[in-house]
Amino acid sequence: MRNRPQFSRAALVGWARDEGPDRVDSDSLEGALRPVLDRLRLPAGLLASLTGIRSRLLYPAGRPANAGAILAAERLLAGLAPLKERLDGLYSTSVGRDFLEPSTASVIQARLGLGPEVKSLDLSSACLGFIDGLEAAAVKIEGGFSEYALVAAGENSRPLLENTLTRLLAPETTVKDFFRNFASLTLGSGGAAMIVGPASRHPTAPRLKAMVSRADASANDLCRGDFTGMETDSTALLEAGVALAADTFQEGARSFGWRADDFDLVVCHQVSEVNTRRFCQALGLKWERIVKTYPDFGNMGPVAVPFAFDLAWEQGRIKPGSRVALMGIGSGLCCAMMEVEIPQL
Repeated sequence: MRNRPQFSRAALVGWARDEGPDRVDSDSLEGALRPVLDRLRLPAGLLASLTGIRSRLLYPAGRPANAGAILAAERLLAGLAPLKERLDGLYSTSVGRDFLEPSTASVIQARLGLGPEVKSLDLSSACLGFIDGLEAAAVKIEGGFSEYALVAAGENSRPLLENTLTRLLAPETTVKDFFRNFASLTLGSGGAAMIVGPASRHPTAPRLKAMVSRADASANDLCRGDFTGMETDSTALLEAGVALAADTFQEGARSFGWRADDFDLVVCHQVSEVNTRRFCQALGLKWERIVKTYPDFGNMGPVAVPFAFDLAWEQGRIKPGSRVALMGIGSGLCCAMMEVEIPQL
């Protein structure tokens, strides 16, 4: 069925993350914005209180947008060296790009020293890119057209954040301008990489089981941006996104019998505490089962889902027999949800 693929042969063979080295807390950002906050009579602590974000990570100035993806992929392949020569696919799923051409995937391929047999391409769907990359890899493995594929993403939010600070400090900035640019202040940086391969060769690896996706393209104008700036109608985006997420989960229930309590852990793209709580309420998900990354890492776009998965695995929250949901909503709007099952030992 369209947009409702099921998998029986694809598994997550390995994964890794990279963290931006510079931590910037919300109080520091508000300190930089103090002149405009005072002029507009906006209260102290606004950023943390509205988002639940205490801090976010950044890469150093001048670092390429793809650096996080390359660093995570290098770390992953260092631990899975025999698979490097067996890769035949590479999907770069980042939002941020340093140039329109060539593809970011080709740069990653060259930096990793992957051979000419690797088909590489950029696959972007805003904050959902990584989940869609996993789907693309799994579909090819299911069909026997691929053996192992690398999915990678890296986001460097420093340029956008610094441009936003400059814009907001302009003397003509209004309260409306401030909140139209507010979402840019939530962004964090990081990188992640995963290898998808044949489940038959990796009996203990997490299995990709099923996926549903839905879109509401009529909402494509609610969030638009590039490195020079990003403007968002946060209220309308939240309402439309939550409605789309509920519709998508209902599709999973119809197609695969999903129920909220079926999932032991939910790994999702996160914008803020408000968004995440509304997401949980709409789907009936338990708050304690959400792997929360927004408080310390901010909104990392497509990096958020694989980053949170790696973090949860490191913390021992993903156990044999667990059912894990990968979920997200991306500008456009698009929504995707993927079921992952951890085999019993």
